[in-house]
Amino acid sequence: MDDIKYDPEWTLATLNDALEALEKVIAEIEDSPEEVKEILDEELVNVYAKLNYAFHSAEEGPNALLEMSDDDIISFPPVLPMLGSPAFQEEGTKN
Repeated sequence: MDDIKYDPEWTLATLNDALEALEKVIAEIEDSPEEVKEILDEELVNVYAKLNYAFHSAEEGPNALLEMSDDDIISFPPVLPMLGSPAFQEEGTKN
């Protein structure tokens, strides 16, 4: 068993923030189903960023903002298989 301590209150707070962002996307699509692509293109990245933030800050809590770069804190966790997906590679690195 590892000794890493995670703060369940912090983790729940950050996950609830991601949930609110997802609920906003769902509501927007329900209100404007003809704009689903535009809504996904504009809003879904925010949901992913909040989920990634929840993952990366789970151990450090709010101190993660001070200890990690903005790009690192919202990046996909290395445990996710989609990290290597061509859709998530930087321009110029796609085969």
